[in-house]
Amino acid sequence: MDTARVSWVAVATALSWACGDTLAVVRLPPDEPVTVHVGDIAAVHVLSERHYAIGSAGSSLVLLKQTQQSNMTIYFYRAVGVGKQALVATPRDPGPDGCISCVTVHYFITVIE
Repeated sequence: MDTARVSWVAVATALSWACGDTLAVVRLPPDEPVTVHVGDIAAVHVLSERHYAIGSAGSSLVLLKQTQQSNMTIYFYRAVGVGKQALVATPRDPGPDGCISCVTVHYFITVIE
């Protein structure tokens, strides 16, 4: 009887882990504040042809990977700690009249529990 009880606990534990919360992937809109939870994945989509470099201020997000999908480059970040984070996407080439600020895109993220 004890072996059956232990087996049942093991199966129930495995199922609870397998069926637990799935990770949320939040697409970050430019220039709009977004709130995500610790553990969530945040995705930044930028046009590949602009060859953006992304800088950041804050330590709440960690870059996981960068992928290509058709004409978009997607940067995936994991929210690892509570706090505020800003991402700044700057293209390689300036905009009209050499303007950098007019083609720079900002992402403002607040990470909560």
